[in-house]
Amino acid sequence: DGSKYAMMKGTRYAISGMPLTGLAKFVEEELNVVIDPNGLTFPAACGDLRSIPESDLTAESVAIIVALLGSDESRISLRRADRARHGTGHAQEDIYDLRTGHIRSRLPDAVVWPQNEGEVQALVSLASQNNWCLIPFGGGTNVTHSTHCPNRAIDPRQMISVDMKLMSRVLWVNEEDGLAFVEAGITGIELIQHMEKLGFTIGHEPDSYEFSTLGGWIATKASGMKQNKYGNIEDIVREVNVVGAKGLMAHKHKMEKTSVGRSSTGVDVKSLMLGSEGCFGIIVSAVIKIWPLAESRSHESVLLPNFGAGLRYVKDLSKLRALKPASVRLLDNDQFRLGQALKGSSSRFQSFRNIVSKNIGYYIGNFSERSVVCATITFEGTSDEVKVQKKSVRELASVHGGILAGSKVGKSGYDLTFAIAYLRDFALNYNILGESFETFVPWSKLTRVIEATKRKIYSEHKIRALPGVPFVCCRITQLYD
Repeated sequence: DGSKYAMMKGTRYAISGMPLTGLAKFVEEELNVVIDPNGLTFPAACGDLRSIPESDLTAESVAIIVALLGSDESRISLRRADRARHGTGHAQEDIYDLRTGHIRSRLPDAVVWPQNEGEVQALVSLASQNNWCLIPFGGGTNVTHSTHCPNRAIDPRQMISVDMKLMSRVLWVNEEDGLAFVEAGITGIELIQHMEKLGFTIGHEPDSYEFSTLGGWIATKASGMKQNKYGNIEDIVREVNVVGAKGLMAHKHKMEKTSVGRSSTGVDVKSLMLGSEGCFGIIVSAVIKIWPLAESRSHESVLLPNFGAGLRYVKDLSKLRALKPASVRLLDNDQFRLGQALKGSSSRFQSFRNIVSKNIGYYIGNFSERSVVCATITFEGTSDEVKVQKKSVRELASVHGGILAGSKVGKSGYDLTFAIAYLRDFALNYNILGESFETFVPWSKLTRVIEATKRKIYSEHKIRALPGVPFVCCRITQLYD
């Protein structure tokens, strides 16, 4: 209706259905642009894909694949839309290409949906005989071009995307040993919900868990937001079953419905597959560790005067080792203010003032809207563990001049991680490009990397004479010893 507010449809997130009255104003002020609510640049769905070349896969090849799929023609597709989605990921340029309909990368010639290990083995065998290239596909959330097909000059073979989503069963659960055997196509949210019904958690919760898959986590060596407590995927996976060019690769042993865990017999399949990006074979299933649901789960947040104080605070938290909370994330001032703009209230700074005045009975002092940062914290464990962790969080906050902002802010900050990704698509509606990327940085190099990254982005923006000004924010999402 021309009003300058945004609203996320659906009911999936806490901010869904809520008028975000401050978001458009925030974007206009920070980027020095004007948003015309009626001036959409791109359609919401895919653009016209008719310019995509036809598949190179022959009718004879299609017939062979259909036969191994039990004559189920619905599980192979040469449609442009399916090929476009499976030949792209979730990087900014992927979304841009899909929405404009001008896809610059080569696409697979077909998409196949196997539904069991035997079909994967038959497909790999056929690919070897016919010189096809198979590219495993999980949730399609990658931002590293890992589902892009190589240029024909590099690899002229026909390309087939192997979508694993139909292989999503939990094959067995061993509650006594804390293990589960699961097919690789299951999404994170499906796996988490299944285990919660049994009273367990998988401990792995990457930002993309709603859409990404177990196989994708293994192939990309994924990290989760609660790695402080449960570790990353390499710490959670016990065994991996993979179909390679010569057949099934698996750690075979005589024990049923359990895992030998660690073995000192040399290189194991698990080590080879972690981070392999599908180069060694197609991951079909894995044995993973599971834990009983935590006795106590809660959130907290800490406001600190500036980013320097925030860094010193989370660095001290990282030294707590086993007493570290399950998740600690530090938002710099820009990202904190962006989070405030994503609230329903039109007064962004008012909520910050309310928190400060509630916790300290004097003038705001060192806390200002343009410097304050926020650490959001998640606790999981026994009641005693969480009690000790909360005490450490409070004491260190006091040391670094921070104040507790409460569990509501902490939980909102944690949940916002999943919703904030949709901001990029909102911005693209109005010709605003947005992207995120992450890297591992030692504490000694952290400030230098942040400053250099911002300088580079500002420099490129100026060299290219782009309109507006860049908005660059950062957050610390993982703490390592």
